Amino acid sequence: MDGLPDELLDRICSFLDRDELCTTMHISSSFRRVASDYLLFQLGISQSDVLAGTVELVISKSLHLILFVAHICPIQRLECFGDSKNMQLSELERLTAILGEARPIPDLVIHDKLEEGQRRDLDSLTLYLLTHLPQTATETLLIVVSRSTPISSTSIHVSRPRAGPPPIGMVPLDDPDDPEPTTPYSPDYTPGILMLVFGVILLGLLLALYNSYTIIRYVFRRGILGRGWSVQERITTDVYPERLRDREGLRLQRLPNTYTLVTCKESGAFNHFVMRPLRGVPESVYSAFLASLEPQFKDATVEPWSYLTFADLATFVSRQNNLRTLDCRHDSIRYSSLISASPFHYHVHCKITHLAAQASYIPNLLSLTPNVERLYLRFPSVSNRLSGPWIFNFFAYCTALEAIARLPGSHSLALSFNFNLAAAYLPWDIEDGSDVPQPETQLHRVEHIMLRRTQAKHYSQHIFTASTIRALLPWLARFPSLQRVSFDKDSVEMMCYDQRLEVAEEIASICLGMSGAGDVAFEIAKDDEIRNG
Repeated sequence: MDGLPDELLDRICSFLDRDELCTTMHISSSFRRVASDYLLFQLGISQSDVLAGTVELVISKSLHLILFVAHICPIQRLECFGDSKNMQLSELERLTAILGEARPIPDLVIHDKLEEGQRRDLDSLTLYLLTHLPQTATETLLIVVSRSTPISSTSIHVSRPRAGPPPIGMVPLDDPDDPEPTTPYSPDYTPGILMLVFGVILLGLLLALYNSYTIIRYVFRRGILGRGWSVQERITTDVYPERLRDREGLRLQRLPNTYTLVTCKESGAFNHFVMRPLRGVPESVYSAFLASLEPQFKDATVEPWSYLTFADLATFVSRQNNLRTLDCRHDSIRYSSLISASPFHYHVHCKITHLAAQASYIPNLLSLTPNVERLYLRFPSVSNRLSGPWIFNFFAYCTALEAIARLPGSHSLALSFNFNLAAAYLPWDIEDGSDVPQPETQLHRVEHIMLRRTQAKHYSQHIFTASTIRALLPWLARFPSLQRVSFDKDSVEMMCYDQRLEVAEEIASICLGMSGAGDVAFEIAKDDEIRNG
């Protein structure tokens, strides 16, 4: 066979299927050289992919071909069992053994096609794979799972390799179900403080006993029995086990600094995504995490004090084809990244229609959301003391409205203003005819305005009264196309029907686009309506 010309060997290999090519490669070195190219071609791998190092392999059977391709060139992406039906557990065991011998694969996708009869033997296929795959034991995992709730929210869990469980008294890893405290704890000096102190002492004793038990168990298992903390125990401690059940598979993507992104696949379940700071995760890893995230979401929220860079947020938004709502909370974006941001280029294909953010973020965020229809503007006030006095940020207000006026398109817009009514120098405090700019006159597309008060305990007593609403009239008159005004139900004082009608008629009289008092809506709570008759 070694004496046959390559043209004849090439002609023979052209008639063979994948299994026959695998058999032919064992005949001689000449057949192996020629049949390798045909086998790669049937696997969807071209010579240009091999030379460029961008090999992607999709395979359901013949798992040994993974090692064959890996010996020729590194595999950048591997997808397994996509076309399989009634997959056996033995195939998974063989796959994990093969992946242990092959070079590390940056992007690995494994579909869940396990047979129902064998599924009963496993508590969770996802947990099984995370326990037996080679890289999960030595790398920090960022596990993204969706929760079956009415809004199908998504949570991120960090699982770091460590020798044993932390004592219960130590700071745990980030738990997405426990929100960060927004205000510091202030003790209430009442007679009940004695019972609280007694409870704290008792709880401390219980924690000390539990920590002692944890340390003794660690020494016993590591020192005497020599068995460390298993990967399964570590993952089930970091992630609720029930969230790893009933998945369609998982995807593992290698990130910098020995981190691995694990996405639990579930069709149609990723609706709401919350971006929040992950303790101990470097910024470069978090940037790569957002750039590699595969699921498509409908809503996204950036939690307070995330200090996300604008470039990372832009990368995330550009990869989302179904995103409709974006909510950026207080201090969610790093200010230095807004100053150094590149010149605006509107993402015309973005489908975001609802944008909520503080006013200082709006000029930059509008470049990501040119098709927005409803904007929720927040105006954090400035003060040197916690109790005030508060100063309204008029510069951020003008900058945001001017950016909205430059927004491309011709569709109508709705603006929701969230004001701190305890602040000084609010927009309606500016008299007409002064030298202060009035950006409201440029908003020809704004037809609906919603007014809310800032919900904060330090100035929650300040609400819209009849006199406050009458002070708004010159400010509302500056909007040239205003057709409707709405007040939030928790932001207006209790007023009888005649008083509300009188105030609504005054607003309609100064807004040329309104037809009458019916265009002014007071969203009064039902309890207030009943008490008011």
